[in-house]
Amino acid sequence: MTIAYDELRDQVVVVTGASRGIGRAIALAFGDQGAIVIVNSRTAHGAESTVSEIANRGGRAEAAVADVGDPAEAKLIVEQAVTRHGRIDVLVNNAALNPVAPLLETTWEAWNDVQRVNVGGLFSCGSAAARHMVVQGGGCIIVIGSPAASDAHANQIPYCSSKAALHMLAKGMAWEWGPQGVRTNVVQPGWIETSLNESYLADPDVRLRVTKQIPSRRIGRAEEVASVAVWLSTRDASYVNGATVEVDGGFTAGRTAVVPRRFENLQQ
Repeated sequence: MTIAYDELRDQVVVVTGASRGIGRAIALAFGDQGAIVIVNSRTAHGAESTVSEIANRGGRAEAAVADVGDPAEAKLIVEQAVTRHGRIDVLVNNAALNPVAPLLETTWEAWNDVQRVNVGGLFSCGSAAARHMVVQGGGCIIVIGSPAASDAHANQIPYCSSKAALHMLAKGMAWEWGPQGVRTNVVQPGWIETSLNESYLADPDVRLRVTKQIPSRRIGRAEEVASVAVWLSTRDASYVNGATVEVDGGFTAGRTAVVPRRFENLQQ
């Protein structure tokens, strides 16, 4: 059962990269709470699709078509929200790129594109939002991180590097802006069912190998990540700042052991 937080009604929430997957689930969750949701996507179709679904569920939402990797466009998302509604209460930084290619085949342009969106988007949107949050007396920034921040994944090094930087940037924001009433926290999803990995996880062998690495023995749902993001924006989480909340079924709690037969014999 979804918990209702009356305090979130009429709050202004900006969600970047909200056209699909985890970002979309987070936007819908805030819409269900009665918040005014600013739905960001690089395409009008992506943004309007989420806006329509929020409206169909009885919520309020507006589209904000912009590339958060462009500092001017990122700032404009926040400024337009404040102009229309007078404030910004929550920023959810979700937009990210993850091209798959060996590092030796990665061009500077591809590398830079990942950094400008994944890290630059948080810097630009976060800075713009924090300026208003400080003036209005507080606010909440939620950053969608990844286990890739601490574990290198083959053929995804630009993404891993960007997530490591993203985690540190979030900590820096928490440290510098916390005294001014702005809390910044990271939500770190593990394996989550989304349209991005649907075809990959459709292979029964792949799904079995993935779930065996997760103590909860299942893959998570985007709605489970969204519930944590919503909670972090409430008074119930008022003393949570600079934290990383792992929503991964225990995936990062340990490692699957490969034990040679001779060591098994020693333990008998």
